[in-house]
Amino acid sequence: MAEYSSHDWRKNTDDAVVVDNNSACFSPITLKVNDCIVKFTDPTNLKKEEIDLSRLIRVFVNNKEMNRKSVK
Repeated sequence: MAEYSSHDWRKNTDDAVVVDNNSACFSPITLKVNDCIVKFTDPTNLKKEEIDLSRLIRVFVNNKEMNRKSVK
């Protein structure tokens, strides 16, 4: 597997999508990962945070390659 550079993470997620199978529509809603952000409250300091979803994929891939136990 090629090294997943932090400089090119958005080009590697260009074809990635988020699928909402719980939508009220007849078919699932699909969103482009590069157009999505995740909003959450950081449990360590209770601050509101926003992060690009594609960046989370980069972190997941990097952690998986480094065999971190936290990635399942």
